[in-house]
Amino acid sequence: MTTRPQLPPDEAPLDAASVDRVLSNVGPEMVLVGGQALAFWLDRFGIDVGDAVVSNDGDLLGDVVQARDLAQALGSRCLEPPKAARTSLVAQLRLPAADGQERNVDVLHLLYTVSGLKKSAEFTRRALANSVEVEWRRGRTIRVMDPFDVLESRVQNAAGLLQDKGPHVLTQAQWAIKVAEVALMRLASKEPGVKGRLGQRLQDLYTLAHSRPGKALLKDHGIEVLAAVDIDGLLRIAPAHATQLDKIKAALDKRHPG
Repeated sequence: MTTRPQLPPDEAPLDAASVDRVLSNVGPEMVLVGGQALAFWLDRFGIDVGDAVVSNDGDLLGDVVQARDLAQALGSRCLEPPKAARTSLVAQLRLPAADGQERNVDVLHLLYTVSGLKKSAEFTRRALANSVEVEWRRGRTIRVMDPFDVLESRVQNAAGLLQDKGPHVLTQAQWAIKVAEVALMRLASKEPGVKGRLGQRLQDLYTLAHSRPGKALLKDHGIEVLAAVDIDGLLRIAPAHATQLDKIKAALDKRHPG
């Protein structure tokens, strides 16, 4: 996995110090999503991606008041689209960097899906409801997109935004599958920090794998969403879910004949 996220020529990457500044000032109702949410879970779960860059910018779910408050705390510019614009963007926060460049954080009210506005609104509501409160620094908590919703968002991007964003969306999808695999095992082991019921999460992964973007990812790029399910490991920890796991194994056998 040697891809890199694309970056406009007038932008500088959102480096670790800038991410820390943003998350140290973000309001309690905003939710970290997208590539930086993926980076958070990769780090939190100890998944090694070497020196690879996970994301060059930031994405938060929030409203315009929250965006303005965060911009003021950061001392950044806050660029708002025209009120009549049909966009998922609430504002862009532009943090000054060297050589006249700026680092970018998008504040969004709607997450992307390949299936249009209604599905995007449903996914956004679900991502907000599922978001996890975590400790960022001692005494400082933030809200982060749930690891399974991170996987869905990366699958949606890989299926629909490859031409716009380049092959790094495929790399992010592969990383997100690894994140979901760890999250499933932690959920099965009843470790803290992962929300939901194992049975529902397995069903969600099965549904995502059989969705239009999930099938396209497998057909066009050989990336299997169900690779997040460690069937043997989960059978050892959670044998009560054997029927669901057998269903997933049968699906894998069908999707990968021979």
